[in-house]
Amino acid sequence: MKKYDLQNLPNGITDNWKIFNISQVNGNNVRLRIMENMTARWHSHDNSDELFYVISGTVYIDTEDGTQTLNPHELFVVPAKTKHRARVEGRASLLVIDKIEG
Repeated sequence: MKKYDLQNLPNGITDNWKIFNISQVNGNNVRLRIMENMTARWHSHDNSDELFYVISGTVYIDTEDGTQTLNPHELFVVPAKTKHRARVEGRASLLVIDKIEG
């Protein structure tokens, strides 16, 4: 068992793109993602919703239905099979939760 300080977890990370697993919960990955001035590729998950929770910065989630702007302490769930991508202008850190692929 471990406690995580989400506000300080990204400290010291200088990469433009970094993602690492923090934990696993009920068959789901809990990951920290750092993004800076980048756009992820379009993709979808056949068997899993994907939850995005913004810790710092602003994250744009583009879907087939439009764009959601997420600010700190906001979350958005992309349903399974929905084509989407995350975009960041500047720097952002976020939690991403999705099903473990195996």
